[in-house]
This record gives sequence, structure tokens and C-alpha cells, in this order.
Amino acid sequence: MLQRVLTAYRHRRRERQVLSVTLDAARLRAGRGASYLDAADPGWHARLDAASLELSDGSHCVLGQLHGEFRQGLFRARILDLSSAPLASLSPVDLGFQARRDLGDEIEALDYAYLTRAWREEIASRTESKRLASRVPSQPVAA
Repeated sequence: MLQRVLTAYRHRRRERQVLSVTLDAARLRAGRGASYLDAADPGWHARLDAASLELSDGSHCVLGQLHGEFRQGLFRARILDLSSAPLASLSPVDLGFQARRDLGDEIEALDYAYLTRAWREEIASRTESKRLASRVPSQPVAA
């Protein structure tokens, strides 16, 4: 009886987790990661090539492009900090740098696809904001 209840609970929990892998959820996670980078590494978006961005590739992901490789980027961006208490480390999944890995290969691939799209949107948004902010009015409008 208890085994059946536990099995049903695990099944429902996994279904809820799978349903949480959406483009909107990826946008929220990438937004948190982008905000983190805004504070930790201003201008990060200008050093990325959005066209070759691929979150599932450790060399072409956000941290890979910024720091040479995903794992190095985790430490250099201080997302993982082994010099402090484990609670000081941030989650690369929660910040949109890494896909969910506990839901199977298909869901992981889908999550990476969503994250790649979400990060491209974050880069485009920051690039456009910077472009608009640097615009100089051509001539004042006469009243």
C-alpha cells in the first residue's frame, strides 16, 4: 500500500516538473541570470555572439562565451564559490545557465532549446536598450 502511494506521488511530482519546463519559465530563469550578470559583469551582453549561442554546448553557452568554458564560467562568474559555505553558491539551473537534468534527455533538450531562445532575447533586449540610450538626437525639433 505504502509503495503504491509513493509511486503515485513520484509520478505526479515528475509530471508537474515536466509541465514546468516552458518557454515562459526559461525566460524567467534567463532573466534572473542576466540580472545577476548585469551586477557581476556589466556589459557582458556585448561580448556574446547571439547567433552562435547554444546553451547545451559548454563552449557556446553564455558562460562558455564569456569565460572559455561553462565550468570555468561557473567559478569565474562566482556562481559556484567553493571558498565559502555551500549555501553561498547559486544554482546554475535557477539562473538559466543550465537545463534541468533530472527529467530525462528529451525534456533536458527541450529546456536547453527554451533557454537558448530566452538568452538570445535577453541579449537582444540589452543590446537594443544600449543602442537607444546612446542615440544622439539629430536636431532639436522647433516649436
